Amino acid sequence: MKNQLRGFSKVFSFTFKEHVKSKGYKNSTILIALLCLLLPAAIMTGLEMTSGDEPQTEQTQVQQQEAPLDLSQVKNICLVDMSEDKKADMTELPVLLEQAGIDAQIKDYGSDFDSAAGDCDGSADTLMIVTQQKGSEYTMNIVLPDGSSLAEETAQGFDSLLMAYADSLSVASGGQPQYYDDAEQDNVDPMESFKQIVIIIFTFLNLMVLYFFVLAYGQGVANSVVTEKSSKLMESMLVAVKPAAIILGKLLAITLTGIIQLFSWIFGLAISFFIGSKIVLSINPDTDMMIIQGFKMLGNMAEGILSPANCIMALLMIMTGMLLYCALAGAGGAMASKAEDLSSANAIFSLVLVASFLVSIYAGGVMEGDMTDSILDWIPFTSVMITPAKVLMGAIPLWKTLSCFAITVVTAVLVTLIAGKIYKSLVLYKGEPLKLNKLIKMMRG
Repeated sequence: MKNQLRGFSKVFSFTFKEHVKSKGYKNSTILIALLCLLLPAAIMTGLEMTSGDEPQTEQTQVQQQEAPLDLSQVKNICLVDMSEDKKADMTELPVLLEQAGIDAQIKDYGSDFDSAAGDCDGSADTLMIVTQQKGSEYTMNIVLPDGSSLAEETAQGFDSLLMAYADSLSVASGGQPQYYDDAEQDNVDPMESFKQIVIIIFTFLNLMVLYFFVLAYGQGVANSVVTEKSSKLMESMLVAVKPAAIILGKLLAITLTGIIQLFSWIFGLAISFFIGSKIVLSINPDTDMMIIQGFKMLGNMAEGILSPANCIMALLMIMTGMLLYCALAGAGGAMASKAEDLSSANAIFSLVLVASFLVSIYAGGVMEGDMTDSILDWIPFTSVMITPAKVLMGAIPLWKTLSCFAITVVTAVLVTLIAGKIYKSLVLYKGEPLKLNKLIKMMRG
């Protein structure tokens, strides 16, 4: 194995230095890093300064505290049951009103809507509860009679009480609540819900970053590999450097430069958002800016979740995924005899990348919000897209994290070795891209 990697360090150092020293790389890295460092903080500060929001005074807070809806204005309630089955039991309604602090007289008109409407007309403090039936479903509606001085807000507030009462009737008859399922809400762990939301957000971010990174740097690896094959010095190079060393050296060097560039941008964004948050809070400590509220929620709820071990493993999986796809692009570059053939030779790389991206979004449950255990966690090309977010939030056990990581590493190594074998077999080949069966025969020969 050591002999197969002869000359690796020279290829790696030369490729890394040449790529880092290139004018395009330096300009793009510095320019985008500066934009990431300056724009978010400037935009957050500008939005806060132009929003016109002012901290609430004590008088405003007192007025808001005095605003709760007063349902005690309701003094009379007329009941009308226009359903066919007459199963709406209103006998416990007085108990609910008493608990809500409403002292109202209740009168039942049966199914005689006209009589109820006639008696209620002109009454300033009266409302009607009309029960109707459609098939097996019941509805209870609040009706304000003509001449009522009750506001629509009062009717809406009373409607909320009525929905709670309807739920209690449904449960009493063996059904399920339709409006306020308190029992179900009590069984939902807020932390688990928060985990699922963060997993979905981080998965989308990882998908987009990985996809565009691989598109850019995967093609860079392929171009670098095929360039050497068209050089007249190739015969001399193979005497001093093994094909596997050439592939691995170029692959690791270009991937590393991409990772450095990407993380410099992410680091700039993190600093800018931190500075922007501090500036906005200094201007208005009571700001309701959505991104700052999101940061506060993340900081409060993520305590104990984002452990250093999870963060490290998630980053390792992302970087291994970048290496895997760049190795696949390197194999495509090894199959091409000249730069003009690269697009057709690298089709398998493009197909695998796009297919994995689409499968991760739809079959991986990202669009539906279902980020539960998936077979895609075990497939290296999709695992690197959807699993790092789960690892970050501690949603999967350690043994599965290590297993998925090991499978991805082994696959990346195998693809690199295959790329080296292809490179060696076709290094002196000049012609059209070979079909798969002919390529396999040449590798065996």
